[in-house]
Amino acid sequence: MFMGTTSRNWLSRKGAAEKLDVSVDTIERRAIPWQEDPVPGKLRYKYLKLGDQTRQERRYCEEDLEALLVP
Repeated sequence: MFMGTTSRNWLSRKGAAEKLDVSVDTIERRAIPWQEDPVPGKLRYKYLKLGDQTRQERRYCEEDLEALLVP
């Protein structure tokens, strides 16, 4: 398990796009690999598994998505 993974909410690419009301391409353009400190205007992601029998997929940090919504 990744450090700090359980204390954050994570969204799929589609879920992130729906939350911001943008295309999945917009999410991809703003995506950066995980680092501890947020980067203004970027969406950090990690490859996470939802269960033992699932594959790893990009999940986007909901905190970063919410930061983009603040004017």
